[in-house]
Amino acid sequence: MSPLSLSFRIAASVAAVLVAAVTFVLWNRLRGPVPFRVAIRGLFVLLGEAVATLALLAWLNVAYGGLFVSWSDLLGNQSMNGAYFAGQVGEVHLNPVAPAPAAPPAPGPRDRQHFTQAGYGGFTETILTGRESGTTSQVYVWTPPQYATEPREAFPVLELLHGVPGDPQGWMGPMQVIAHLEDAMATGTVHPYILVVPNVTPSSAQAAPWNNPECSDIPGYANSATWLTQDVRGMVLDNFRALDSAVGWGVMGYSTGGFCAAKLVLQYPDLYHAAVSLSGYYTPESLALTSDPGLDHANSPQWMLGHERTPAVSLLLTGSGQDPEDPVSEITQLLAAAKANPLSRATEVRSFVAPLGGGHNQSAWEKMLPTAFTWLSQRLSAPQPIAPQPATSPGDTP
Repeated sequence: MSPLSLSFRIAASVAAVLVAAVTFVLWNRLRGPVPFRVAIRGLFVLLGEAVATLALLAWLNVAYGGLFVSWSDLLGNQSMNGAYFAGQVGEVHLNPVAPAPAAPPAPGPRDRQHFTQAGYGGFTETILTGRESGTTSQVYVWTPPQYATEPREAFPVLELLHGVPGDPQGWMGPMQVIAHLEDAMATGTVHPYILVVPNVTPSSAQAAPWNNPECSDIPGYANSATWLTQDVRGMVLDNFRALDSAVGWGVMGYSTGGFCAAKLVLQYPDLYHAAVSLSGYYTPESLALTSDPGLDHANSPQWMLGHERTPAVSLLLTGSGQDPEDPVSEITQLLAAAKANPLSRATEVRSFVAPLGGGHNQSAWEKMLPTAFTWLSQRLSAPQPIAPQPATSPGDTP
């Protein structure tokens, strides 16, 4: 009997009703000393609350798309730090690819940002007000150990996007992204990346599944795409030794963040070269986009790959065979749309499915990270040396 099964939900609901009925019937019929009766009544109340809460959570688990699909999933016993997920199937290719080296950052004036320790395994935090979008929100940044030991190198960047509802802490806590990346780097097959985790929904008034901008620019409503692609990117280039060209930047997200990653790499091939969608979906769901057919198509990976000429970028679609919220059938539909459109031939679209990956939650998505890091490193540039700047003579103009 799994947490998703109808029999479990019915059993929990019946148990809650029975405990409530027994408590009502026996409340004034208990015999014995007063302390004994008080203790028994207290136990009845606690048991009733526990069973009622269990029944409520069982129904909410299904309503929210299967956050937990097994008891091991619920207890977090399926973490696989540093390991590839055994049992993945699909079209993913983990074979070496040699991308062109990315350009190191160009010298010039920098707009410096103040950072503080975030308390999440080495991440630092800043409040960024975007010059282009006008948006103000948090951005978290982590630099790999090599960033300190190799001061003359510029590093590739992974921009990590969270789901909705959700926040950047999902990557730093439940996803254990640093532990997975460090284990993957130790194999020698994965680049050391600068990790950047921006807030995908800076406005709390636009943070619900039905009204969030889904990382899009919507006239008169939101400038989310500009915030993520120009303001956050510009801040990273101004404050860190980050590679400047698209082949030095990847984007990865889970759930709504996966939708965002898939669409941003198609919309901004001059900024990102590869993207990974962890249990994402591929057509807009927010009313902010679906109410306008033009905006819906312009921000739909399904539409772009099925109808438009798409760029020479790489996209990896991952899913869990147990995810009822964003099932693997959505991946199948997107692959079919890309295959049927001759204009999308330049875009590399790959997939893998983790049959035992779990539900629609971080426990499932973290299992996909080692494969995702390896795939990205075969398509993005490794760190590049920064050319030394010529010394200026006293007569030179600064």
